[in-house]
Amino acid sequence: MLTLLVAIALAASPLAAVAPESVAVADPGSNCVGGDCPPPPVSAGAGDGSVEVTVRGSGVTSSGGSFEVSSVKRGVAPVCFYARFFSGKEFADWWVTGLVEQVMPGLWQVGWGKSFSGYQTHATDTAGAWYIPSCDQSRWTGSPDEYAAYRDAYFATHNPVYVEATDPAPTPAVDPAVLAQIAYDSMDLPHGTIRWNPSVDGGATVVNLNTWVWVENAPTSVSVTAQIAGGTWAQVDAQLAGLQLSAPGADPATCPDTGVAWSPGATTTCSLVFFRSSANQPVKTGHSLPTATLTASAQWTASWVSSLDATPTPLPAQEITTTAEVPVAEIQSLVTLG
Repeated sequence: MLTLLVAIALAASPLAAVAPESVAVADPGSNCVGGDCPPPPVSAGAGDGSVEVTVRGSGVTSSGGSFEVSSVKRGVAPVCFYARFFSGKEFADWWVTGLVEQVMPGLWQVGWGKSFSGYQTHATDTAGAWYIPSCDQSRWTGSPDEYAAYRDAYFATHNPVYVEATDPAPTPAVDPAVLAQIAYDSMDLPHGTIRWNPSVDGGATVVNLNTWVWVENAPTSVSVTAQIAGGTWAQVDAQLAGLQLSAPGADPATCPDTGVAWSPGATTTCSLVFFRSSANQPVKTGHSLPTATLTASAQWTASWVSSLDATPTPLPAQEITTTAEVPVAEIQSLVTLG
């Protein structure tokens, strides 16, 4: 009896007749009895389609300076990829058994037979190898039906290929949206330093005065790219959209940018007013006076483009939060009525 550990589903879509991720069969070098010869295996050592992605970027700050986003390399495992199937000789030995079309009938209908038709050219080659499209459902985050549609589309547009020993294996296609998410997640932006004015008697501002706020060396724009070596890339561009200020004892304030450094005669774009002192706040570690925690939350908008599509696609807004401990003093005044 023919024993094949190959997923065959004749009643399903022709493309689903064999699921390459499930191929795990006997050693192609084993003896055959009466032509009962299983196909060679897709071995675990053949690779799982993982590719290396390089992420790098840069940006500018409110002070006109620049910064680099740390360049990193990380592995990505695509859902579908090319897997090493068997050598030219192994395939030729299998072909003559007549079992190829029995094992892969559905795939023969979509052109794989034509791809393999030149097998005799490589019939004695033990160094080169055939690579076949393969998919790994465990990497899919959607529904089973969505996975089946994605897999079928991949099989329909990717045929087996033969790779000589001196040539690189086929590079898996990585969805640009995946690369965009990697770039987006890698936007490790500097936070900057909150400054304020008035800043007297140990940095204290004053109740009921307009407290001028700015974030020194705050990032204002950044561009990050994630790219497969010599292949697809996605670039995320992000810009500061505004700043939200909040602190105990003050009404929240909204700023269009990171503020303007105080100087005599200048005007501000970012300020808030404290209506009570910080005397009722705790003394934080490293401080000798009670302080109000001033929080500056920078709102960012972002979009991405890729080597395959220059149309910007929006990404979720991102927020970067910076804090500072501000002493808030209350100046007592005496008014004499005549």
